[in-house]
Amino acid sequence: MQSLVWLRRDLRLTDHAALATALQAADPVQLVFVFDSEILARFSNKNDRRLVFLAETLCHMDATLKARGGQLLVLYGKAREVMPALAVALNVSAVYSAEDFEPATRARDAAVKAALSTTRFVQVLDHLMRAPQEMLKSDGTPYKVFTPFYKLWRADMGPTECAAYEVKDAGRYADVTANFLAVEAAGLTRVNLDSGPARVLEQIGYAYTPDSLWRVDDVPQRLSSFIAEKLTAYPTARDQLPIVGTSQLSPYLRFGLVSIRACVREAMAQGGGEKWIAELGWREFYAAILYHFPHVVNQEFSAQYRDGAIPWNNDESLIKAMFTGHTGYPVVDAAVRELLETGYMHNRARMIVASFASKDLLLDWRHGEEFFAQHLMDYDLASNNGGWQWAASTGTDAAPYFRIFNPILQSKRFDPEGVYIRRYVPELRHVPTADIHAPWESPLTKPTNYPMPIVDHPTAKDRAVAVFKAAGHRMS
Repeated sequence: MQSLVWLRRDLRLTDHAALATALQAADPVQLVFVFDSEILARFSNKNDRRLVFLAETLCHMDATLKARGGQLLVLYGKAREVMPALAVALNVSAVYSAEDFEPATRARDAAVKAALSTTRFVQVLDHLMRAPQEMLKSDGTPYKVFTPFYKLWRADMGPTECAAYEVKDAGRYADVTANFLAVEAAGLTRVNLDSGPARVLEQIGYAYTPDSLWRVDDVPQRLSSFIAEKLTAYPTARDQLPIVGTSQLSPYLRFGLVSIRACVREAMAQGGGEKWIAELGWREFYAAILYHFPHVVNQEFSAQYRDGAIPWNNDESLIKAMFTGHTGYPVVDAAVRELLETGYMHNRARMIVASFASKDLLLDWRHGEEFFAQHLMDYDLASNNGGWQWAASTGTDAAPYFRIFNPILQSKRFDPEGVYIRRYVPELRHVPTADIHAPWESPLTKPTNYPMPIVDHPTAKDRAVAVFKAAGHRMS
């Protein structure tokens, strides 16, 4: 007999809850990752840089495992079917995994558990510090406001909760040669890692383009460098668009190359990291909202804004201008182009973009959520959905509907010299700093190859306020 550790959002070999738990039993362990075809179906871009990130991560893990006497098993197919079939093929006693809290992945895990029959299915907490089902008010209902949620989440969080899981895996891995033969005999589709990440992606229908922006072999250094060099300045530096004042660890947290425990543990040890820890708390708050209110995936959290209450604009020309970075508002366009170019968007820029799209253009927030889903390296359903609904004023603990970012003022405040704009909008690189935030206002320096604003902000703001106010009165 042997046990499986099913890797999902925990792609590392240190501080690993599921692996450490599996190693407490006597059976040898086989690590497995499944390229889930049901998840991949949503992402049609065959050059998706996140798949490059995953392929490189899996190859890096495999090399480390080989040095420890193991090897990673990677399969392709519908995980809900693949995992039960694998458990039978390998005569598995138990399947260990970290619990996932999204509606679709919870349904997948429930299907796997049911199909496993007599095989134990053991799930542990890893992706979050605290499980959503435990984050409840005294009356047993879930929180809808961040501040009291965070107070409970942060309470008594000390060395014990942040302690790393010790992985004692020497001599504990299963016979991978026999397992590979059993996989082949069972007709399962194995992805071979031996020829490198490019070949990995070729086997599942994606293309490989080297991406030096998101290395997978320096994650501990990324965390320690941020903690040592940028943590104390984070409260103010995080909003400055021209500089890297944030951790940029979100893709690594998303796929679990670093643990949430390590982030909180090192921030607490360093001191002065409460603002960053609070941002990690927002991540857990939105995970809890999605867990307790799964309708937010497709619907507004606030009932007053559902069912056509907001006459969202679905003008294709506006959608195209918005999500190609051609709105005529430099800071908005720079943010969108940053995402398209790097797979990342500065956090302040995300708020500016979401406000402009959902308020100035009255575009359905679902358009923005899907755009981010297709391009963000750190795409996380809970955080992305929560952020877009916050900006659109339709979510829990949302921005008041009358709070609408002025893109020009945001630009002047958080990119005063236009450095961020010039970095991503080459048409404006020669525009004087005094004019770069609103180039259409200076005919003498306005570039001819950059669009005029597609909407007048003051007019658009008044329209959005009126629309949301009317929707609110509808429910009163």
